This record gives sequence, C-alpha cells and structure tokens, in this order.
Amino acid sequence: MIKRTSEAVVIHSPGKAALEKVEIPRLKPGEALIRVAHTAVCATDLEILDGTLGYYQNGMAEYPIVPGHEFSGRIAALGENVNGLAEEDPVVVECLQSCGNCGECRAGNFLGCGERTELGVFRHDGAYARYVVAPARFVHKLPQEMDLRRAALCEPLSVVLKAMRRLAPALGAGAKRRCFVIGAGPLGHMFARTLLHFGHEVTAFDRNPKRLALFDGSGILSSDTLADLSGFKVIIEVTGDGEVLNEALRLSPANASILLLGLPYGLRQFSFETVVAYDKTVIGSVSGTAEDFAEAIGLLPNLELDAYFRSPLRLGDFERAWEIARGGDVLKVVLDVE
Repeated sequence: MIKRTSEAVVIHSPGKAALEKVEIPRLKPGEALIRVAHTAVCATDLEILDGTLGYYQNGMAEYPIVPGHEFSGRIAALGENVNGLAEEDPVVVECLQSCGNCGECRAGNFLGCGERTELGVFRHDGAYARYVVAPARFVHKLPQEMDLRRAALCEPLSVVLKAMRRLAPALGAGAKRRCFVIGAGPLGHMFARTLLHFGHEVTAFDRNPKRLALFDGSGILSSDTLADLSGFKVIIEVTGDGEVLNEALRLSPANASILLLGLPYGLRQFSFETVVAYDKTVIGSVSGTAEDFAEAIGLLPNLELDAYFRSPLRLGDFERAWEIARGGDVLKVVLDVE
C-alpha cells in the first residue's frame, strides 16, 4: 500500500528550498506513478533555484516547483488504460511533455505546443522526490539488467542525440569529421564521448583543467584556447556564454556549422555579417524526443561515463549537492533517492 504523502525538495522562490512532506497525486487514467531511484543534478536545477531560468523570468513558469528531470526509477502503480508497463518495471521519463492533440503536436512540432510541460522545470513537479507522476506515454521501459544510476543519464544523452540529428548534414553519413566541443562540463563531456563513439575526431575546450583531465586516455584531444577553432568545420557550443559564442562566430572558418546547445546566451548587440559573409550555419537544439530516449537507452551501456558517478549523495543532502555542482570540479552529483 502506497502512502499518500512522501518527501520532496520544493523550491518556493529564488534561493528558498526545503525538503518537505508532500501529497502524492492520485493517478488519472493513462498515468504512471514512479518510485524514484536516482536523480542527477543539472545546471537547470540551479537556474530554477536562482530564479535566472528564462521560463521564470518571462512568466511562463512559477513557483513552487519540485525540480529534477534527469532520473530513473521503477513503476510503483499504474492508472487505468496503461499498456506495456507493469509494476516494478525499471523506467526513465521524457522531460518535455506535449499535449499530443494540438496542431503543432499533430505536425510533430512538440516544442510549439502551447500546453507543454517540462518535468521538474515548469508546470510539472520533478524527481527531487520519492515519487513522480507522469503520463505513461512519456515513460520508457529499461532493460531489467540496466544500472539505474547510469540510466539517470538517459535524459542528457537524449539531448545530445537530438542535437546530433540536427547537426547531421554537417557530420555526414558514415563520415569522420573533426569536431570541436566548447565546454567540457556534464553535457559537453557527454557530447564529446558520443561523437568519439560514432567515429569522429574530437577536440574539447574548457577553462577548467580538471574537466579536460577527465578525457585523459580516451582519444579525445584537449584545447585551452579558442584560437584552435579556425581548424574545425563542426563546432558544438555548450557553455551558454555570450562572449564565448561571439568568439566562436568570429574565429570559426568559412562554411563552419556551429551547434548551440547552451543557455542562456542572453541579449546582446550582434551583427550577422560573420555568419552571412562566410557561409556559416548556426543551429539550435534543445531537449530530446521519444526517438532520442529510445536510442539513448541502447547507447548508454556503450559509453565510458564512470566520471559521472563519483559524487553520490542522498536526497536530504540536496543543498550540499547543489554546492558541489556549482563548484564545477565534478561532472555530476547523483542523488540516491531509493
């Protein structure tokens, strides 16, 4: 018998968060109740805490919110009309959840859905909690043998895989490309590892030598200067830093493709001359789709990701987890919830 209350970390306003008793919502038809096993700390969680995430500044999102969108768990209960899932199945859940009925959704443009939610980000409480409720159509069953701590990285890997699809014309089918990844934090590190897995030659830039050291012995090259950009036609910008973006646009060679995967970049005075006059392509990408989650589940066991699991903490240690994540010296802090 599942209790009607449980624990969750609730952010009430910028800078104010607490571990509290919360009510577990009653399941509606088509929903699943998931007992959270592991939740990975993401920079987005910190932006919600700080009140700097764009959704909270433009009024699209509001507090309170339970953060956490990178997680794994097991099915605790199912609502009516759910097929293909059973209690105790290991699962992960898509972050971006669209209505499925509007014109944008029917056209496959899920980001354009006016009713969409993002689990743990806005309009839908997330996985800094013992339990999460989600529409079953966004729940992905995992192989029974998959390590659930590793599975918590399905969401960021899905983001990488969608971005690679967006970048496909530049990467080429079956080709080996020289790629430059700007930013070797959690997402940049994963992007570099994924590019390497698919046979590309990868160089990564970061100002933090500890992050670059995590590539030692991997075959991924390190750079401490953006001046090296001039030799690369495929560039992935993951920092979200406006000044770094300006440098990438200025220093990249003619006919370069530049993928933007970071946020927020911010409002800036800008000339498109460096893009137009040199045949450069700028591509944006965000989140991952059901297709990307399915691919991520299959790919996760084949990537070297041990560096992500060196800072495990319990749910009640969330403040310490955020402090460590801000420090930038570890790739991930994973909260062991179960």
